[in-house]
Amino acid sequence: MKVESLKLGLIERLMKVQKTSTLERMEELIIRAEMEDRAEESLNSISNKEIISIEQFKKENHKWVKENRTK
Repeated sequence: MKVESLKLGLIERLMKVQKTSTLERMEELIIRAEMEDRAEESLNSISNKEIISIEQFKKENHKWVKENRTK
């Protein structure tokens, strides 16, 4: 089954759910899945050396703030 079809099927089924507690459990599952995906992406970035140091991040952040302060 294609991912998009699965998503649509789940959305249709969720729209029929009336119990708040069930929807809250589903939300928790989705949040957990999102966090796991983000953690995996971060680990892959670290493995691929697609990272910058904290100091470089701070410099770029300060530069961005200065450039966007007047906008």
